Amino acid sequence: MALLIVCTAACKKEEEKGLTEKLMNKWSLVQILDTTYTSTAAAVPNKYEGKTGEYMDFRTDGKLYSFINGTYDTASYTYSEKNLKVNVQGFKYNIVMLTDHSMVLHEPRYASATVDYKSYKIVLKR
Repeated sequence: MALLIVCTAACKKEEEKGLTEKLMNKWSLVQILDTTYTSTAAAVPNKYEGKTGEYMDFRTDGKLYSFINGTYDTASYTYSEKNLKVNVQGFKYNIVMLTDHSMVLHEPRYASATVDYKSYKIVLKR
């Protein structure tokens, strides 16, 4: 019986990883969907499918290293475990989903009805 309790506690602890532990990883890019909204036309989606070797690597030093569409980049980022948000340069992503194996980020870019704007959705996997 004691062995069962120890095993159950250990398994439960493994499942309860926090945002920091899940986020701080090298993620493969699955897809980026940016959608342009205007006051005069229907929304226009633009989909980029991730290629083999493309990634976003969130490091503990507050840097995001990435390789997307043939370009390497490094950017500073901050995140809020309480609010489930990741800020990368001027982008303020909501963490829509975060598991050990997948993450979805969404940046809505709210605007007035007279201004064109884009929203961004990034899908990643490990």
